[in-house]
Amino acid sequence: MSKPDADTFDRIAAPYDRGMALLEHLWLAEMRARLLPYARGRVLEIGIGTGANVPFYPPGTRVTGIDESVDMLVVAAGRTGRLDGRASLGQVDVERLAFASHTFDTVVGSLVFCSVVEPQQALAEIRRVLRPPDGRLLLLEHMRPRVRPLAWLVDLANVPWYAFNGRCHLNRRTQQTVVETGFEIERIEGRLGGFFRLIVARAL
Repeated sequence: MSKPDADTFDRIAAPYDRGMALLEHLWLAEMRARLLPYARGRVLEIGIGTGANVPFYPPGTRVTGIDESVDMLVVAAGRTGRLDGRASLGQVDVERLAFASHTFDTVVGSLVFCSVVEPQQALAEIRRVLRPPDGRLLLLEHMRPRVRPLAWLVDLANVPWYAFNGRCHLNRRTQQTVVETGFEIERIEGRLGGFFRLIVARAL
């Protein structure tokens, strides 16, 4: 499968936060506040986007934020300043992480695996760069809901949605993929019938 370029996300970088404002108010900000306290030590945030997670990182963490979109990184830079020098940003492919093995204590991703071309490859790379035995993967993702009528609705909506944007899948089974690639889920919380889920996982 050919790998798409970052143009999709470059185009939406400036208006992205405005478009997400309602979802942030209803669910996402509260879920970030519940997830990010699990971050510790040296943190890699994949698909940092506009930096929406930055205000929720606990003291003492040092964050390396990566994204494929330069324009998203420009927006994120405006937020990472509040970490007082504890953050760095770079354009890096999550499927080919340019870091040594066992580098990070925590890997964080939010609303990113819906758009990763090869999720299994990305998760294998994440396992590689996490420090054993206590490295943790923290995810806030949308995925196929657990509630059957809602799952069918999301499946139907995914067809025009993906045709429109060419990257984001509404109905990926990311929780299942995390388990299949060698992670043990330690905590999971859901909203909207499991459409939004936060996951805390440890590499086996």
